[in-house]
Amino acid sequence: MVISDRVVVHAYQFSWNVANKDGVMESYLYFFLLSGSCLYFFYKLCRRIRYIRLGRPAQHTDRPLERLKYFAVNVLGQKKIRRYPLFGLCHACIMYGFVILLPGIPNMAAERLFNAGIPFVGKNALYLFVKDLFIILVIAGITGCLLRRLIKKPAWLKNNTEAIGLLLLIFTIVLTEALYHGTNLALQWGGGTLWPAPLAGALSAFFMNKPAEAIGTAASIFWWVHFLAIFSLLWIVPNSKHLHLLFAPFNTYWHSLEHRGAIKPIEPDGATGTKAGVNKMEDFTWKQLFEAYTCTKCGRCNDQCPAHQSGEPVKPKPLQGRFRKHIEERAPLLLKQKSGKNVKLAAAEQAILKKNIIGDVYKKDFIWGCAMCGSCEEACPVSVEHTPKIIAMRRHLVLVKKDYPGETRKFFSNIESHGNPWGVARNNYSCWSASSGNKVIAGRNAVESVFFAGCAASFDPKAGRAAAALNNMMKKAGLSFATLGADEWCCGETARRMGNEVLFQRIVKDNIKKWNELGVRKIITSCAHCYNTLKNEYPRFGGNWEVIHHSVLLAGLLKEGRLKPTKNNNMTITYHDPCYLGRYNGVYREPREILKVLPGIRLLEMQRSESCSFCCGAGGGRFWTKAVSENLIAASRVQQVVAAGASVLCTACSYCRILMEETAACLEMQEQIRVLDIAELLEMAM
Repeated sequence: MVISDRVVVHAYQFSWNVANKDGVMESYLYFFLLSGSCLYFFYKLCRRIRYIRLGRPAQHTDRPLERLKYFAVNVLGQKKIRRYPLFGLCHACIMYGFVILLPGIPNMAAERLFNAGIPFVGKNALYLFVKDLFIILVIAGITGCLLRRLIKKPAWLKNNTEAIGLLLLIFTIVLTEALYHGTNLALQWGGGTLWPAPLAGALSAFFMNKPAEAIGTAASIFWWVHFLAIFSLLWIVPNSKHLHLLFAPFNTYWHSLEHRGAIKPIEPDGATGTKAGVNKMEDFTWKQLFEAYTCTKCGRCNDQCPAHQSGEPVKPKPLQGRFRKHIEERAPLLLKQKSGKNVKLAAAEQAILKKNIIGDVYKKDFIWGCAMCGSCEEACPVSVEHTPKIIAMRRHLVLVKKDYPGETRKFFSNIESHGNPWGVARNNYSCWSASSGNKVIAGRNAVESVFFAGCAASFDPKAGRAAAALNNMMKKAGLSFATLGADEWCCGETARRMGNEVLFQRIVKDNIKKWNELGVRKIITSCAHCYNTLKNEYPRFGGNWEVIHHSVLLAGLLKEGRLKPTKNNNMTITYHDPCYLGRYNGVYREPREILKVLPGIRLLEMQRSESCSFCCGAGGGRFWTKAVSENLIAASRVQQVVAAGASVLCTACSYCRILMEETAACLEMQEQIRVLDIAELLEMAM
């Protein structure tokens, strides 16, 4: 829809300005500033891209339809930002407002400098109406963001001059556009016209009955302030965290489509060489370098990180911030060296090139402190992937430097010697089922399923009680199953996340060979770590079986009527979502379905639950490297159970089960909190 010349609102005819020498000089000045700002912006952008290209190759363009779907949900739909509803609305107003206002910027320049607008923009009544509406929404969004920063600021959000200054700059851009258009209306029609540009029409009332020369001067001021603010953005964005405005959509599209926490394997033949893991900037992939520039430094990852929230020296936010700073120091020197010229580096520059990622950029406590729970990645609004970087650094420490804690060394030794991290002889394997009368699979037995209890259930009595309860429930439901007996070795999950990829791959290949020879088709496990590894990581190496977690199995048996709980147990329970079951595999519904059908059970949710669940502190090898008394994550989670008002903590993971009970005892809270597996609760109700 185009407005006729008689009711034109935005066909701004500033012949009084363009037709004289001042107008010509104004055009020259405008294009000088525009070209200078654009050249600087693209120069800085190209430099960043050259830095990023120093990283190793990586494939992130496959499966385009899946990527577009993820992009639509997380960029267009603002999924992660909407977790904070009010701020999410403000952010959406600003983002979509800029998209809508973008065509108006060149149109505003063309109308003033050349008396000619862009077709379907300057005289399009629908666009003018929508544009004014979005200017109002952007102003509202900026106001909301400023109030949030200045009055009701979340603890994780850090204020700085740059962030507040950019909000004020955006505010200036949209407000001056509306004011400029208001002065034009006042010049042409005397002001007061609300259609099709209601905001500009309302603002024009302030300039009614003013001399034309004064209105023209005001229009010039608003126009120049508007474009000077835009030019300022072109200088600020490439040098600040606000580069995410450009990079975040691409980073989201290139996000890994593998399961949460997926780890790229390395070739065993090269695992002892210098390329096992990373210790230099250029050892990371280009995508990992790109993420350092995508990070908004918002702090949501710190807010969700259980280690940081518990007071441990681990913060995911500096993982990107320090890395970006290191790239800015190192990459220009690498480009100098690659230029082919005989470049002599100063002593300070040589010192920068000698810097290692491990020790100089990140301390070892930081690298080993991560629980690999995935909370930071779940929270990140721009889809930065943190854990692969940490695993890559651990691989270097373990496989190249042989530099890791004594507890880790003992862990690896026990698995290599005995097939389990407890270091128990194989003839004592699966002692929890010694008197259960379970069939041990041999040859190609005709059994429906194999029960893979996992190391924790096999050698720790607390997790063993949960495995025994599950064993009894499966028998009661009439399931045909067997155990692996002495052929049940560790699945290798923790060894992999501790950085020992060589040991992991050896375990995996041995297990796959044995189990395929035994005719294994379906695996049931009560350990969330085993479940994630067998289900998501073994297939890459040829281990393709149906893998079922015991919470899903039991929920199905209850639905089918094969298990019928009747005993009333008067308990107030809260459920702890294991990271490797919930965030990694999306299993939230089934455990709660079980608890809801148990007679006498009152289920309370903790503040941090489901996808935002707080880790127990056992993951990433911490179960073996952190003493219970030093595991602040576990202590925090127990305190959250108390705060929820529950007397029983229920979980569905062997490691969570063990660590939560031990932590409650360490805090002398075992009388207040009883820790049980979901299978134990179901057995108590039978």
